[in-house]
Amino acid sequence: MYRLSTDVGGTFTDGVLLDETTGKIEVSKVSSTPKNPAIGTIQSMERFEIPLNEVSFLVHGTTVVINALIEGKGAKTALITTKGFRDVLEIGRSNRTEMYNALYKKPTPLVPRYLILEIKERMGANGEVLIPLEISDLTQIIEHLRKEEVESIAVCLLNSYANPKHEEEIGRLLNDQYPEVTVSLSHNITRRYYEYERTSTTVQNAYVMPVVQGYLRSLEEEITERRFQSVLQVMQSNGGIMTSAVAREIPISMVESGPVAGAIGGAQLASMIGYKNVITYDMGGTTAKASIIRGGLPETTDQYLIEGRPILLPVVDMREIGAGGGSIAWIDEAGALHVGPQSAGAEPGPACYMRGGVEPTVTDANLQLAILDPEYFLGGKMEISPQLGREAIQKVADYFDLSLDETALGIIKIVNTNMSGLLQSMTVKRGYDPREFAVVAFGGAGPIHAAAIAKELSIPTVIVPPSPGVFSAWGMLMADLRHDFGQTYIKPMGDTDVESINGIFRELEVRVKDLFERENIPDESMVVSYEIDLRYCGQEHTLSVPAPSKLADADREALGKSFDALHLKVYGHNAPEESKEIVSLKVMSIAKVRKPVLETIARGSEAPVPEARLGERKVYVGNGRYQEFSIYHRDKLLSGNTFSGPALIEEATATTVVEADQTCSVDQYGDLIITLNQEGL
Repeated sequence: MYRLSTDVGGTFTDGVLLDETTGKIEVSKVSSTPKNPAIGTIQSMERFEIPLNEVSFLVHGTTVVINALIEGKGAKTALITTKGFRDVLEIGRSNRTEMYNALYKKPTPLVPRYLILEIKERMGANGEVLIPLEISDLTQIIEHLRKEEVESIAVCLLNSYANPKHEEEIGRLLNDQYPEVTVSLSHNITRRYYEYERTSTTVQNAYVMPVVQGYLRSLEEEITERRFQSVLQVMQSNGGIMTSAVAREIPISMVESGPVAGAIGGAQLASMIGYKNVITYDMGGTTAKASIIRGGLPETTDQYLIEGRPILLPVVDMREIGAGGGSIAWIDEAGALHVGPQSAGAEPGPACYMRGGVEPTVTDANLQLAILDPEYFLGGKMEISPQLGREAIQKVADYFDLSLDETALGIIKIVNTNMSGLLQSMTVKRGYDPREFAVVAFGGAGPIHAAAIAKELSIPTVIVPPSPGVFSAWGMLMADLRHDFGQTYIKPMGDTDVESINGIFRELEVRVKDLFERENIPDESMVVSYEIDLRYCGQEHTLSVPAPSKLADADREALGKSFDALHLKVYGHNAPEESKEIVSLKVMSIAKVRKPVLETIARGSEAPVPEARLGERKVYVGNGRYQEFSIYHRDKLLSGNTFSGPALIEEATATTVVEADQTCSVDQYGDLIITLNQEGL
């Protein structure tokens, strides 16, 4: 039997096929199909030429959700909320994400005001019914929404996190009287008390739900026709996977579906080869993304922004910039050169792709510098044109009166600087020393740029896994089933009844078990962990500390000390004498999936075998100088091989650059371990 994963990116759709018997891995890479991503997904599967009834496990990562949100191509959505709270989305928060941007504007709500409708009801913050639900209001609302041909409805009532009774009644009535629309109830998505963030999350879930349901239905029909007999799994933003049936109901939980898989894969790989603290660096065709792995686990956050709109769900903490192989070089009004965030994407792609693109991109620049071999792009399976790339770069070269090579190098230096800033934002700005981390570099373009970025930040080690261009798809095979639930519970810690906390933990466990039951996961396969969000009284922001499954009065002191220590670590100060307040209780549950066993490669001597070295190629390095880079064929390298830069290591899905003052060695799994020589530190 086989395990199969597919990852839809902005430029390419990747596939990884694992033979469970031998551990052998095959990869595929096809151009993405933005108009219907399912087409590219099926094409990536068909490259393997195996019947899908031999696939026991299929997991899928997709950009459908984030694309719908960024491009504004979701469903026509309405919002039902408590009377008097119609303008929550318009008001938002007083803080600005771009404080020094004089032209900053708040994000436009996804629901226009005429489709935000109020209903008479009121629930207290303690869950007490203050004003009963007025059902007659809902009948009038349904009539209005039918006339407006609304496709999806978000329901977010004030304080429904404390008592969802009224939302549940509205949900039942909508399903009975208006079954043709999709419905998102806020308490099914998050039970955190942040009013604006909870409303924003529910609206975004409703906005993408019809799009995702149609997409998954189409994909499932296609794979069923090809005799797939198991359950389609979908990658979540929290680093776990879920069945497609659950994904249809909470599609917003897959907003960063594909990119997160790279962080999970990076964490697994680093742990296997003995690195606990790493930065995952993923540069694809459209964006560059980074995340932090500490102690073998990716860091997560409880809130995420897409186009300035908050999503109140656990997400692997990633930062992203518009810097990929397809990022376009352009000149602003003041005559300065920029690279990205605009991208040529999959259609038309970089100029050298011969698909109608005319703007210079990072890929065109790497081709001009001779870092990329036009005869071996995607392993020789894709024809590209150096001439078209040169013509695109020439426009920028003429403007600055520079040579083509110097212009191309300028494009690369700018994008490298942008990405160095990205990695600094994940480390230095959080109090981490990048010199204490290794970088796991992947994506089609990541291994080209990782060595230069590591050198600039004095990061001592770069790890490039086999087939880095499809590494995110590989990471999906390493992800476990996972569900997270939280509940707002605001009480001074000293006055808290621990039995009340234990009762909420049990309620959250039931919700988790209900989801896993629908996924046919037995209770004994679940691993459940618990956290409590704490803050000093008077603070706004919280920190999460681990908690026992059953809290006792004696645990209060230990929790307080854990919080004090974490506050000191994160903010550089603490106040142990101050009283503390509980804000939220959280339950995280993981059901382990069987991990693939990695294939080891043959052992060789220190020097690569002669057939691994393909010769040399002159690469432009600036100021009119060219340097001879040794060219290696990655498939011919053996465990234990070691060689010095400058070198280019070519394979089907990526090219890896080793700088002049770096050394590359190969481990037993075929990973490239690039180290910065001592004099380069």
